Amino acid sequence: MSRADHALILLTFAVAGVWGCAQGSSPGPSASERLKALEVKNAKLEEDFRAVAAARDSLRRRVTALEEQQQVLQQQADTLQKVTRERDELREQLAARTAERDNLTVQLTQFRKGLKDLIGQVEAVLAQPADPVATEEVALPKKS
Repeated sequence: MSRADHALILLTFAVAGVWGCAQGSSPGPSASERLKALEVKNAKLEEDFRAVAAARDSLRRRVTALEEQQQVLQQQADTLQKVTRERDELREQLAARTAERDNLTVQLTQFRKGLKDLIGQVEAVLAQPADPVATEEVALPKKS
């Protein structure tokens, strides 16, 4: 074999080696297939991101609405507490006025009984025969 044959064989092996290395040494997917898979994965992740962002915006709007509703309910609760306090004060005033009324009713009843007793005594005195001596003593002195 001549030197030219040796060079040709060596060149053939070198070209075959470079070609083999270019094909990839792993049995997995080629670079273009891997790139396509990564692009698909990236597109899916972007789609998921948009969906999550939309859900986040929706939840923020809902939180804002709930906070507004909470403020309205807090105002209603404050008003209700104020009305409840006023109601309790009015109940206390009603109880006090009722006790005053009952006390005055008892006093009026006692006063009426006292008047009836006095009227009965006056009628008893008027029913007795008139004694001229007793009438002079009872008569009021005249003014001078």
